[in-house]
Amino acid sequence: MNMNTDSSFRVNPATEGARPAPRQGRSRLTAERFLAAAFKLLETNTFAALSIADLAREAGRSVGAFYQRFGSKDDFLAVLLTDVCERGEVESVRVLAAGVDEGVVETLLAENFAALMRNRNLWHEALRRSAEDPTFWVQFHAYGRRALQLIAARLAELRGAPLSEDEIRRLGVALQVFNSVINNQMMNTPGPLSLNSPDFLPSLLRIFRAVYAAAP
Repeated sequence: MNMNTDSSFRVNPATEGARPAPRQGRSRLTAERFLAAAFKLLETNTFAALSIADLAREAGRSVGAFYQRFGSKDDFLAVLLTDVCERGEVESVRVLAAGVDEGVVETLLAENFAALMRNRNLWHEALRRSAEDPTFWVQFHAYGRRALQLIAARLAELRGAPLSEDEIRRLGVALQVFNSVINNQMMNTPGPLSLNSPDFLPSLLRIFRAVYAAAP
C-alpha cells in the first residue's frame, strides 16, 4: 500500500505552531518518513514489538524527532490507523467509480480485504486495543459511515434509482457482518477457515450476498 502524502495525519501540536515554512516542510517530510518506516516494519513485526529506536533507525531520524512529532507510541498508533482509513477511502472512491454494475461492491470488499491483510499486524493491534477499551473505535466511526454512504450512492447511480431504506439497512448489516467475521478470525482464529485459506474470501463474499439479499 502506497503512502498517501496528502494524508492529514496528526502531529504533536505543541511543536508545530510557530515554525517557519521551510522547517514545517522538513517536519512533514520527517513525519512521512516515520509512517513509511512503520508500515514497512509492521510487515514482519507486531506493533507491540515495534520499538521507537527501530522505527527511528528505519526512518533515518532520531528518537527525539519521533516524540517531537507524535508525542507517544499510542498517539502514533492513531496516526497510522487514520492514514490507513484515509487511503482506504480514496481507494474506495476509485474502485466504485470504475465499476459498471453492482458487482463493484464485491470488488471493493476484496480490495479492502487485501489491504487489511497487508496491514494485518497494525489491524490486530487496533482490535486488541478495542477489546481493552470499547471507546477506542469512536475516533474512526466516521470512516465506516462514509463507506456505507459511498457504496449506497454508487449503487443508486448504477441503478438509476435510489436504494430504499431497507436496502441501505441490509447493506449496512452485510458490511458489518463481513468486517466482523474478519476481525473475529484475526483475533480468535475460530475456524473452520483461516484468513490465509484461499476459500476464506469467497466464502465471506457469499455470506455478504446472502445477508444483503435477505428478506426484511
